Formats: sequence, C-alpha cells, structure tokens
Amino acid sequence: MAKTSMVERERRREKIVKRYAAKRAALKELIRSPQVLRTFAKHYKTGEVMPLELIEKMNRAGAFGRAGYVSTQDAYSAISYELYKGDPKDADPDTITENALHRFSFSKLSPDTHMWASFGHLGGYSSAYYTYMWDEVIALDFFAQFDQGNPLTGSAPARYRRLVLEPGGSMSANDLVKNFLGRPQNMNALQHWMGQEFSASSSAAAGSN
Repeated sequence: MAKTSMVERERRREKIVKRYAAKRAALKELIRSPQVLRTFAKHYKTGEVMPLELIEKMNRAGAFGRAGYVSTQDAYSAISYELYKGDPKDADPDTITENALHRFSFSKLSPDTHMWASFGHLGGYSSAYYTYMWDEVIALDFFAQFDQGNPLTGSAPARYRRLVLEPGGSMSANDLVKNFLGRPQNMNALQHWMGQEFSASSSAAAGSN
C-alpha cells in the first residue's frame, strides 16, 4: 500500500467528483419521482403504470436508516484516509479499521475478520473513498434546486443540462457546482435527506399531481 501524495489525492478527487457531479448529481433522486417512474414503470402484462400509493411506500422504505448509511460511509472514508495518509509500514489496517468503525458506525467486527482486506476500493480509490459521500452532498444539493412537487417542471432541468451536463469534463468540478448552485455546495440538503424517514411523507412521493 503506497503512500499517496497530496497532489495525487487531489487529482483523483477532482476526477471522481467531476464524473459524479456531471452524470449522477440530480438523476438518482429524480428517478424516484412519480413523474419519472410512471413514464416507464408499468406492469409487464397489463401495462398499468405504477400506482402512486406504491411509489409513496417505496420512497418511505428508501428513507429508512439513512443516517446509519451515512455513518458507515464516514467510517469507510476514515479507513481509506488513515491507511494512506502516512508511511505504509507504520499502518496497522486492523487497528485503523476497528477504530474507524467504533468512532463512526454501529458496527463491531468479529475477531480476526480483517474487513479491510475485502475493501476493494482501497486499491482504485486509495485515500479518495470519501468522494462517495461528497458526491451525495452535491447530488442532494443539486436536487434541492428542482421543484420537489414535480422535478420535471421549472427552470432547473434546463439549467442542469446547460450548466452541468453540456460542459461535462471541460470544466473544473468546483466550477460546475458553483455555476449551477450559484454558490459552493453545503450540507443542508444532506441533513434534510437523512431526516426524511421521520417526516409525514417522502418528498419524492409528495409530487403526486
């Protein structure tokens, strides 16, 4: 496990965030909206579109346990960073993994399981695994700019295409984000997303008109 330079880590971060910011940002949340699902999600025999009640139940189920998911991703990010931040000969993968899971998640490993050995992203992503959650922050911040009742309406879809998808890899990821949001990303949308399981109904299911 080689020590990764700060320049190399930043290069990988930029590459990964740029890819996800352009391709995934709003789409993951958009696919859960009734307006999108009901254009293609149909019964394979009758052709009946997916009922709104079923979409609401699905989105409510999808909102369960999000804070636990985020805490686990935080633990994985900490493992990734701690393993690569210093001289590899000084790294103890078992101790790093145990400490990260204890600090950030609800998980406790059984003795001698060596979870880090099957953590495949440690090879390709090295210390940049945290970009998975950084992508989530950007994705949710982007989607918050759309009409939550019907995300296919309003100015956001065309702006997303023009300011994010069309420039693609020709611009810095930070510039793509700032151009669409009019500011740097923040954590507000992620915090709201984590708490949606406690709301009366999911925001995606609310768009039933």
